[in-house]
Amino acid sequence: MHVKTHRDNAPIRPVINHTQAPSHKLARHFNRKLRYLLPLPNTYNVKNSQEIAEGIINIRINEHMKLITLDKKDPYVNVPTQGVLQAAKFWLQKSSNNVGMNKQILTLLKTVMEQNYFQYNNQFYKPDKGIAMGSPISGTIAEVYYNR
Repeated sequence: MHVKTHRDNAPIRPVINHTQAPSHKLARHFNRKLRYLLPLPNTYNVKNSQEIAEGIINIRINEHMKLITLDKKDPYVNVPTQGVLQAAKFWLQKSSNNVGMNKQILTLLKTVMEQNYFQYNNQFYKPDKGIAMGSPISGTIAEVYYNR
């Protein structure tokens, strides 16, 4: 376990490496499939602030435009899991997948989101809301929800 200081004068939070957990491996594999199977109109995943800076450097802004930035507070822990499932169902209905496949996708998505737990010092912990920070599928899940 590592301790991460998130912001000045804010409580610390633990960072747990769970890359060897079965749920992490499933999430990584399913994320690749889900991104292909869901017809999201917009995608906003970036790896880091460097990628954002490189992406906006060539945008032409004239005197009639304004550039603003928004920071969503705790975007992963505040995403409701039922909302994600409803949004995924909406997007899947717009896809060319068959109904049976869509049901399987929703079942897998629910399973991956429910596997949001970790062990530290022989004690198991499960957050009471949101999606797992650091999971390979969290960005995609957040996009599914926020696109809806």
